[in-house]
Formats: sequence, structure tokens, C-alpha cells
Amino acid sequence: MPDRSFHYNGRKFPLCARCTGMAVGYFLSVILVICFGRFDLWIIALLILPMAIDGIGQLFGKWTSNNIRRFFTGLPGGIGIIYLFYTIGYQFFLFGQYVGKNL
Repeated sequence: MPDRSFHYNGRKFPLCARCTGMAVGYFLSVILVICFGRFDLWIIALLILPMAIDGIGQLFGKWTSNNIRRFFTGLPGGIGIIYLFYTIGYQFFLFGQYVGKNL
């Protein structure tokens, strides 16, 4: 929907505002992983929660979000999603090392 995307110089962004925030969050998460390492799962859940609440509330017609809210809920959501994948991958890699040594 064109009204759910940012516009610049009369041109619509190819992503919606929430997805734009998530994409920025993906890039920021790489820096955060390098600086801080892994986060606990409860922190990851707190990062994803605002995006989930906003998206579900909008889906069921409880409220209508604007693009600024979509962007700023997508930003920590994107960080949380990458951290979730990073944590899952780290656990599988670590588990794989232990399993391989026991065989």
C-alpha cells in the first residue's frame, strides 16, 4: 500500500515503513553483535514485542499505525529477529561441537 511506505522526492520506497525499520535494524544488529555478543532470550523477546503488538493490533482493527510508529517498532524488531537467528545458530553450532566430540 503506497500510504504505508515512505516517500522521497515524490517516489515511494520499495518497502513499507515497518519493513524499512526492520531492514535498518538488520544492519544495526551486525554492529551490535560485534560490540556486545549474544543477548538473553528475554531481551530478544522485548525487542520483537513492540512490532508484534503494533502489527497484531493493526491487523485486528484496534488502531491504525502511522509510518513513524511502524518504522520505530520495526527497528528493534529487526534487531531482535537477527539476534534470534544468531542465538539459534550459535546454540546449534555449540551443540554440534559437543555431539561431534562424543561420537
